[in-house]
Amino acid sequence: MVIGFSLWAAAAGAGDLPGPYQDALRELRTARDPSVRARAAIVLVHGIRGVALPDATPEIADALGEALTDDADNTVQTMAAYALCVLGDRRGVARAIAGVQATLARGLDQQGPYSAAVGLPIPFFYRALGNTGGAEATSFLIEIARTGPPRGRVVAIEALGLITDDGGQVDRALARLSGDADPSVRNVARNVLTERTRPKGKR
Repeated sequence: MVIGFSLWAAAAGAGDLPGPYQDALRELRTARDPSVRARAAIVLVHGIRGVALPDATPEIADALGEALTDDADNTVQTMAAYALCVLGDRRGVARAIAGVQATLARGLDQQGPYSAAVGLPIPFFYRALGNTGGAEATSFLIEIARTGPPRGRVVAIEALGLITDDGGQVDRALARLSGDADPSVRNVARNVLTERTRPKGKR
C-alpha cells in the first residue's frame, strides 16, 4: 500500500479521510492489479495500523458499493461485498454468500484463507454476515450450521451468535444443534446459546 496524500481521492470527495485511506480508495478504484483492488477493499474496513479511521465514512461505503456492482473482477466484487457486510451494509450480503458458496464448491477448508492472492480467512465472511444480520444472512448461516462441512458448521454457529434481529430463529436453531451428533458442533452451539441467553449485565 502506498502511503501518502492522494490528490485524486481528495478530488473525489474523500478529503476528510487520513491520507492512507485516501490511497486505499484510489487503489480500489484505479489499481490495474485485481488483487491490489481486492486488498484495498479489505483495508478500508479493517483499518491501517497507527492511523485512526473517522466514524462517518460515507465515501468508503460508496466506493465499496461501486466496486461491488462495477468492478470486472469477481474477487474484487466479493471483497467489496465482504467489506460492506463488515460495515453492516446489506448490499453486500448476496455477493458475500456467493463468495462463501464458491469456497464450499471448491472444497476449501472453511477455516482457511479465501485464496493465496487474498489471504482473508474464510471465517471472516461468516462473521461479517452475522454482523450484518437480516433474513438472507440468517437463513444462510443456519443452513451451513445444519448441513455444511464440519469446520464450516462451527464457524457458522459462531457467526449466528452475532445476529440480533432474528425474532428467535437463531436460538431455536442453536437449541436443535445443541443435540447434534458431532461433538464439536454440539459444544459450540451450546456455548453460543448460553452466551446469547445470559442476562446482558453478566456477559
